[in-house]
Amino acid sequence: MRKIRRRSGEDSGIRCTGAQDAKKRRRPGDTSEPKRLQIVGFKNSGKTTLAESLLRTALGLGWRASTIKHHGHGGTPDLPPQPTDASRFFETGADSSIVVGDGVMLLQGRQRSASAQPDELNALIRLTEQYAQPDLILIEGFKNEPFPKIVLVRSLEDQEALRSLTNIELIVAIDDDLAAQLSQIPKISAAKAPQTCPNDPLRPLVYARQQHGEITAWFTRWLKGASI
Repeated sequence: MRKIRRRSGEDSGIRCTGAQDAKKRRRPGDTSEPKRLQIVGFKNSGKTTLAESLLRTALGLGWRASTIKHHGHGGTPDLPPQPTDASRFFETGADSSIVVGDGVMLLQGRQRSASAQPDELNALIRLTEQYAQPDLILIEGFKNEPFPKIVLVRSLEDQEALRSLTNIELIVAIDDDLAAQLSQIPKISAAKAPQTCPNDPLRPLVYARQQHGEITAWFTRWLKGASI
């Protein structure tokens, strides 16, 4: 396979789990914010697979990482089996239910409205920061939010639909041919991103999805704040 480094520069419930592991948490009084990176794209574009890969990379580098996912498949997220105590409380009608044990916490909660709240993502970020104190938050979905983004693209039509997105750092195309096509489209990003193709500040980098090594190397540099 030829390598390409192209220059182109909601649901009604909340469920989260957290491992109370032995990793060192942020020190008390540390006011620095964790880095935040969104992975966005249409359904079945590979967002979760990429997010999981980036999560493994960050953990391997010693980062304390958390994830937030928007459930975009319709309906509520999958809940634990109903026979569990936490699910029984929640199904009975509790607004929220928390169960802890053996170093793991499970939270189930109901939103006040089935539609997304105006500050929904920031509220979830605050909840994550308060509990997990991460160095990095990977966010799958919430594409209209302003955080740095990796955009997954399956076709030129996807690219047109996602053109209004801001703060695009990296574009991941489904294959080499699409990556090459996207590399030739001028000003593919609607806003300047801080880490882009050095010869054209309006063009984020484009990789094919198969370029795992290049994507991992880009992410590692991004974590460290290095110039791309």
